[in-house]
Amino acid sequence: MLRIASWLLAGIAVATVSAGAAMAADAVSCAKPASPAERTICGSADLKLAAEDIATSLRSLTGNTPVAERDGVQRAQQAFLAERDRVCADKSGLQACQRLHERRVAELQSQDSAAQKRVGAIAAGIPKDAKAAAAALQRYDGAAAKAWLVYLYHSGAVPVADRESAERALVGAVIDRDLPPDRELAEEMRNLGDVAAAPLATALLFLRHVLSTTELEAPCFLFTRHGQPAFEAFGAFWGNSRDDSPALCRAPSSVYDMPEWKKVAAHIDPVLEPALEERGSIRLGYERQFDVDDLQASLVPSTLLESPMSPDARRAAEQRQRAIALFRNWKDFGLWREADYKATLAALPAAVSATAKLYRERFGMNGPTAEQAAKAAADRFIAGRLALLLPEE
Repeated sequence: MLRIASWLLAGIAVATVSAGAAMAADAVSCAKPASPAERTICGSADLKLAAEDIATSLRSLTGNTPVAERDGVQRAQQAFLAERDRVCADKSGLQACQRLHERRVAELQSQDSAAQKRVGAIAAGIPKDAKAAAAALQRYDGAAAKAWLVYLYHSGAVPVADRESAERALVGAVIDRDLPPDRELAEEMRNLGDVAAAPLATALLFLRHVLSTTELEAPCFLFTRHGQPAFEAFGAFWGNSRDDSPALCRAPSSVYDMPEWKKVAAHIDPVLEPALEERGSIRLGYERQFDVDDLQASLVPSTLLESPMSPDARRAAEQRQRAIALFRNWKDFGLWREADYKATLAALPAAVSATAKLYRERFGMNGPTAEQAAKAAADRFIAGRLALLLPEE
């Protein structure tokens, strides 16, 4: 078992270096342009950006392609480079050079999107057969595959010899070589510390950060299996546009789509849009939390009654309590019309009752627990939205 694990890790390391070396050879260095084509590219801001997009897309496609199947990717890139050297050698062909780069970017992004879907399909198969999923993921050396392997090893779904060493090798490769250039993300990844020795919540946050650089979503099994740690890991971490990804799975049906909740929303949502607009890109952090609250209330409502685990989650819970206290004694009718406030108050009991009934029937909760969870779902709905109407702390 030890020999097998060591061989797998060695294979991953070698493949990563090989892929990185290939990309380095293809990269355009404007410090010392090596050819007439590179001088043309380095003389145009648009072409430099396009060349960077190609390098980024190629890195991602390479990582999301099984190591044994990369010959086609490399052959296509070599063909592009040959055509680039021909078309871009003369500055008079600047427009043709630009079109060539745009076509290559689109081609790589399309191929990478398809490749990511295949990696996502492997991850989606984890609940059915975790060992088979791990074996398939080991054929890749991209960041997403490595992050899923870290999750599988850390959660115990797939036993591995010398687990902590195996995880550290994977985490180190992701942080040092596999992520796109992003100083803030790199800093946060390092702030996670020793993922291998940390609780599962840290491995889930590591997975979340890696998936945020891809088109992959956070599948529902993460939340049904791990509950509160997963909801915290995939919540509003950044508080800005970075919270737009990764996408969250969809519950089979949303609690907040019930007619009773639509009546509540009709009296509070109209005042939210102007508040969201005022927040600019920060609005995506709020919207992320709306989505997480919806998923939690609709998919694993029992977790609404669990104590928060992380310091950030505890602060968020305290903020919700303050927001609910303000809601119950709302006075600022210049901000939120008194008629709409009173209509919200009047509509809430029916929404809570309908939710409790759903929790009893669909989730098998007993009466008191269903009522508590329904009230917690109501607090999430109201507090999350009311936070937009309050001054930022």
